[in-house]
Amino acid sequence: SSVSPNSGSSLGGTAVTITGTNFATGATVTFGGTAATNVVVSNSTTITATTPAHAAGAVTVTVTVNSQSGSLTSGFTYVAPPTVTSVSPSSGTTAGGTAVTITGTNFATGATVTFGTTAATNVVVTSSTTITATTPAGSAGAVTVTVTNPGALSGSLTSAYTYVVVPTVSGIAPSNGGTAGGTAVTITGTNFATGATVTFGGTAATNVVVSNS
Repeated sequence: SSVSPNSGSSLGGTAVTITGTNFATGATVTFGGTAATNVVVSNSTTITATTPAHAAGAVTVTVTVNSQSGSLTSGFTYVAPPTVTSVSPSSGTTAGGTAVTITGTNFATGATVTFGTTAATNVVVTSSTTITATTPAGSAGAVTVTVTNPGALSGSLTSAYTYVVVPTVSGIAPSNGGTAGGTAVTITGTNFATGATVTFGGTAATNVVVSNS
């Protein structure tokens, strides 16, 4: 007579409770002709089971006892979960605020996005394959990006986005020099890293040495 919940991922794995009459030990259950797993007959009116994988759409749920079957047409609806295939740009500052485009499949209006465990802001589902969002603040390193559709179906991409620490410049000594260049200066700040480059008014400095961070 009913299946609860009555929808779930097309990947299967949804734990459901089937309600009806005349259930008996040894009963089998199929969803759209495919056998469910972990079938447990709790009593003559209740069965618990785990859905198999199936293509998206509504399917008939059938319980068979001693070769006798009862069915509920469109008793369960399979929904394709979202997938995440890329994030662009794939890195940005730990302060957050980077505008990104997330590409994937099966995105639905009202979807939410998290970077690691923190929610993104300004999430706009522009199509079933594209979401724009703004990154939240995060710690340096790679994080998983997760898209969750209404109904709690989600898809993730591991290490899809990398938070990087942005350097800051707090001082330079001496603070002036000849227009011919060639002045040796010391720049202080934070988060400097080996391989850093330095420009003065857009022109590259020479002999750049990162002494420390």
